[in-house]
Amino acid sequence: MGYEESINKQYGKSNLGAQILDTLRSKGIDTAKEIQETLAPIEELHLRGMSATLELIQESGLTKNMNVLDVGCGIGGSTRILVSKVGCKVIGIDLCEEFCRAAGLINEHLGYADNIEIHQGDALDMPFANGTFDVIFIQHVLMNIENKNQLFSEVYRLLRPKGRLALNTICAGSISPVYFPVIWANNPSISFLLPPKKLRQLIRNSGFKELLWRDDKKKVLKEIEVRRSKPPSNKPRPISLDLIVANTREKWKNIVLNLKEERIVVIQGVFERI
Repeated sequence: MGYEESINKQYGKSNLGAQILDTLRSKGIDTAKEIQETLAPIEELHLRGMSATLELIQESGLTKNMNVLDVGCGIGGSTRILVSKVGCKVIGIDLCEEFCRAAGLINEHLGYADNIEIHQGDALDMPFANGTFDVIFIQHVLMNIENKNQLFSEVYRLLRPKGRLALNTICAGSISPVYFPVIWANNPSISFLLPPKKLRQLIRNSGFKELLWRDDKKKVLKEIEVRRSKPPSNKPRPISLDLIVANTREKWKNIVLNLKEERIVVIQGVFERI
């Protein structure tokens, strides 16, 4: 099985966008406001979800009308936040065809079709002109990319001078191996984690100046514990992550275990193109 096929098998669920919207309609959730509020806890697959995205928005200095690329946009959660909260002009790209179709369908339903473009494609060979973007977001994508040198070369090419890379990623911890399955991989064949020190140096060597580098592992674990300490709601969620990701319970359990045993760490970083 080729790499692209493996990624699509890992993330792709047939007719995902229609399933999401049909499930919401069946629960009486149909207005744009209701849909956005219901999808918010699950539409961003990275750890800490919207909280992490909002932090990166602030840390990267995003302002209205900036041109932003979201690499590994998934079903478009972060792209919609970038438009609704900041007013950016956003393009999302993802290798998973079903994610792209779902993002486009949800964006159209919510009235974002004129503000967000979604492209299905390879992050190592992106179809955009040099210097197109002010900021490039990459959240929980590096784990699936082996040739990170090529990725950061593409990021450098696509950013304008002094443009910024906003990064939220999982890195290898001090203990190995990682417990599988996890959200980004069912087995090691599509998991390519680097230690934080090596990733940090690689980005610097690719023509970037570091503005922020922070280990968020403790923050992630604290938020997980806070969430677990809350009494269970009597009202079931209208939609769950299981609709988007198969075997969610085991994958999240392994992610938490990997974090606690220091098999993985979570890094946020901001870099400026030199």
